[in-house]
Amino acid sequence: MGDENKEEGQGFKVVDKRRFDSSGQSKAPSSEAQHDHTDNHKAQAGAENLKNSHFPQVNFASFVMSLATQALMQLGEMTPPEGLQVDVDPEAAKQTIDILAMLEEKTKGNLDNNEAQLLEEILHNLRMGYVRKKQS
Repeated sequence: MGDENKEEGQGFKVVDKRRFDSSGQSKAPSSEAQHDHTDNHKAQAGAENLKNSHFPQVNFASFVMSLATQALMQLGEMTPPEGLQVDVDPEAAKQTIDILAMLEEKTKGNLDNNEAQLLEEILHNLRMGYVRKKQS
C-alpha cells in the first residue's frame, strides 16, 4: 500500500548497540556506538558547563525568592531589571501569591526550619503588599 512509492534498497537501518554478544562476551564498540558515546559525552559536558555557569544554583529558597520577586514587580513594589517590562497587575500578583501558598501547603512538614520561615515571611509580606495595592 505505502510501499508503491519506495524504491528498492530504501528503508531503515537497524544497528545493534548491545555491549555483549549472544555468548555474553563483551564486544568491541562499533564506530556508530563510539559516535553515540561521543555525542552523549558532549551533551553531558554541555550540561555540566551550564551548571557551572554564572547562573546561581537553584534550590528551594532561590525558587521561592524568584516567585516573590515576580510578585513584587507585579504589585509595582519593585522595579524590573533594565530591559524587562513587567506591567503592574495585582491579579497576576495574587496568582503568584497563591502559587506560593500552594507550595507552603504541599511542602508542609518537608521543609527545614529556615525554608519554612522564609516561605511564611515572604507570603505574609506579599499578602500585605497585595492588600495595600487593592486599597489604593
